[in-house]
Amino acid sequence: MNHLDTTGHTIHDVFNTQRFGARQWTVFIVCFLVTAIEGFDTTIIGFVAPAISSQWALSGSALAPLVGTGLAGILVGSIAGGALADRYGRKPIGVLAIAWFGFASLASSHSSNVFQLIACRFITGVGVGAAMPVMSALVAEYCSDKKRAAMLAATFCGFLFGAASAGFATSLFIRSVAWQGMLVLSGALPLAVLLLFVSRVPESPRHMLVRQQPADLIRRTMGMIFPAIDPDKLVLDSLHGESADTLARGGIFSTHLRLGTLLIWATEFCGFLVFFLIGSWLPTYLKQTGLSIVMASQLSSMFQFGALGGAVLFAWAVRRINVATIVAGAFGLGILLTFALGLFERAPGYPGIVFLSGLTVGGPLICVNTISGVFYPTSLRASGGGWTLAIGRLGSIVGSMLIGAIVSSHASFSLVCMMLGAPLLIACLAMLRMRPELQPRSADALGSDDHDTHKTGLLSGSKFH
Repeated sequence: MNHLDTTGHTIHDVFNTQRFGARQWTVFIVCFLVTAIEGFDTTIIGFVAPAISSQWALSGSALAPLVGTGLAGILVGSIAGGALADRYGRKPIGVLAIAWFGFASLASSHSSNVFQLIACRFITGVGVGAAMPVMSALVAEYCSDKKRAAMLAATFCGFLFGAASAGFATSLFIRSVAWQGMLVLSGALPLAVLLLFVSRVPESPRHMLVRQQPADLIRRTMGMIFPAIDPDKLVLDSLHGESADTLARGGIFSTHLRLGTLLIWATEFCGFLVFFLIGSWLPTYLKQTGLSIVMASQLSSMFQFGALGGAVLFAWAVRRINVATIVAGAFGLGILLTFALGLFERAPGYPGIVFLSGLTVGGPLICVNTISGVFYPTSLRASGGGWTLAIGRLGSIVGSMLIGAIVSSHASFSLVCMMLGAPLLIACLAMLRMRPELQPRSADALGSDDHDTHKTGLLSGSKFH
C-alpha cells in the first residue's frame, strides 16, 4: 500500500491536513448517540413525573427532589469524569461511565418507593455526568482546528435531540409500558451504544501524546484513524510544549484562562437554571391546567425541540459570527419570549411561543458548551468541560429546587416567567463582557493546539468578523 509522505509531520499537522475520514465520522456518530441518550435520560424523569406522582400519590413539591438529585449526580460525575479522563484516558473512563448510567437507569425502573428512586437517579446522574466531558473531549481531539467548533456544536445538539425525543417517546409509550418501562428504555439504549464505543472508538492520540504514552501505541492509533499515512514517519512532538504538567500550573484558573472560565460559568449557570426550570415544570403545569398527560408531553416537548432548532441554527452561525454575540443576542430575545410564555398561554399560537422560547433559551447553551471544548488545552480539556457542565447542572439543580418553592408559594405562571428574565439578563451581560475582553486575542489561531492561550481567539469570533 502506498502511503502519503508525512515525513516531519506532527499529529497536529495530520489532523489539520487530512480529510475527515471514516474513523473520525464513526467517533463523532458514536459520541453523538451517547450524548443524545444522556439528554433522553436526563429529561425523561420530568416527562414521567406526573405518572409517578399519580401512582404514589405525591404532591407537586415532592417531585422536586426526584429531579434535583439526578442533577446533583450529574454535577458530581462531570467533575470526577473530566478529571479522571484527563488523567487515565478518554476511552476507559467513557466505557465505565456509559455502562454505569445504563445499568443504574435499569435499576431505577425497579424502585418501589420514591426514596429508592431518588437514590437510583442520583447514581444514574453520576454516570451521565461522567460521560459528558469524555464525549466532548473525544470529538474535539478527533477534529481539525477549523472543524472543531462546528463538530462540538453538532455533538451537543445530540443532547437536545435526546431531550426532545423523551417527550414524544413518553406520549407514545407510557400508556403501554408505564413509567417503569420508560426507565428501562433509558437504560437499554446506552448499553447498546456501549458495544459500538468499545469496538469502534480508539483512544485520543492527542491525549496519549500529552500523557506520554508509548510511541508505538500512538503510531498504531494514528494509522488506524488515517490509513493513508505512514505513522512511522510522524514526529511525536508534545503539542508545542503542552503537557500534563499544565494541570499543576493553575489549571483552568491560570492567568490566560481565569476570566473566560468565570464568564462561561456565569452564563452556563444562569442559562441552565432557566432552561431546566421551564423544561421540567412545564409538563406538570400544563397537566394541572386540564390537559391530558399525552397533550401536556407533546406541547412541552416543543420547548425541547425549539432548543434543538436553536442549537442547529447557532451551530451554523457560530462559524460566521462572534460566538459571544450570538449567545448574548439569543438570551436577550429569550427574555422577551419567556415573558410571552407566561402572558399568552391561552393564545392560539402558544405552541409557537413555547418553541421559540426553547430556541432562544436552550439553543445558545450549546455555544457555551462548545466554547469549553475549544477554550481549554488538551491536558485540561475534559476537566475544563467537566467543570463547565457541573456549573450548568448546579444551575439546573437550583432551577429544580425552585419548582417546589414555586408550587408551595402558589405564584402565578406569568409572574414566574417574568422573574426568569433576571438570570437570562445576567447570562446576556456575561457574554457581552466576554467579547471586548477577548477581542485583543483575535489574532490567535482558531482552536489550534499551538499554545495555551490560543483558544481565547475563538471566543472573540476570530476569522469570522
